[in-house]
Amino acid sequence: MTTSPSATANPFDDIRALMAKMPEADEAIHDSVMAATQVLGRSLHPVGKLDETLAWLASWQGAAMPSVARPLISVFAGTHGVASEVFDGDVIAYSKARVASLTEGRSAVRGIAANSGAAFKVYEFGIEHPSNNFTQGPSLSERDCAAAIAFGMEVVAEGADVIVLGNAGIGAATAAAAIALGLYGGGEEYWAGGHGEDATRRINAVEAGAQEHKGHMSDPLEILRIFGGRDIAGIVGAILAARHQRIPVILDGYVVCAAAAILHKINPASIDHCMAAHVSQEPAHQALLDRMTMKPMLDLELNIGDGTGGAMAMTMLKAAAAGLLTLQDGVI
Repeated sequence: MTTSPSATANPFDDIRALMAKMPEADEAIHDSVMAATQVLGRSLHPVGKLDETLAWLASWQGAAMPSVARPLISVFAGTHGVASEVFDGDVIAYSKARVASLTEGRSAVRGIAANSGAAFKVYEFGIEHPSNNFTQGPSLSERDCAAAIAFGMEVVAEGADVIVLGNAGIGAATAAAAIALGLYGGGEEYWAGGHGEDATRRINAVEAGAQEHKGHMSDPLEILRIFGGRDIAGIVGAILAARHQRIPVILDGYVVCAAAAILHKINPASIDHCMAAHVSQEPAHQALLDRMTMKPMLDLELNIGDGTGGAMAMTMLKAAAAGLLTLQDGVI
């Protein structure tokens, strides 16, 4: 990829230009790996249902056999103005504490990253400066949204061969629900539902946002700008940059999948290099995956979207790829 969003008359023009021409997977490699999974290991299907996923992995890496040698778990964090509609207390303090738990290693995803030999990085999107409250106006300006997308593109600079995307944004699940409603229609409860007082507040916030921006939700990038916040815009950028670098992406929870849905709505083929790690306990996560015709790799009843499920899926792929390579080398 040789270009990133610039200061044009319409900041989204560069994003659309990047989506107009994107590299494709190597179908010959895909078919070769699929054939190999059927004959290696005495034709006992040693990688089972992971054969298609391993073939997908290799086809994007452009390698004869899949590999997870340099995985990166990247977590995008930001503070959404709409969080004040959902949570009591100081949302900025809550956001800073959540980021600290990730950067200081006090989270499950850090343990999984260390155990699997994955690099880990938190991308902070101004956690002390919340995006605007979308119940009162757009979350971001076009220029701020494009800048966040550009910052997210920096994830490919880490040199990873597989990227796991997670999110730790405060208010991000509310934003994701609003994005899903803007993209696909339906009711607030359908996309923002759940149990308890927070769920009721979230539903009310999404309803208020939908009313505030009624008539302005025909363009997926506008929907991102209106509801998304900087961290979600950054995830959009990361997915798009990874596509241009042919890096396979593992999507974690509801928020990350909402970011992917923005690109999918513009061009369904734009996220062919992505796979869904798992379906979470977020009530509308499965519905969102269904809209993108994505089948999650795992269903572990996780209720967190900070990359934990993605890290688990990546670890499984790493093991399966290593096993397949061992069989090819004739060690067994």
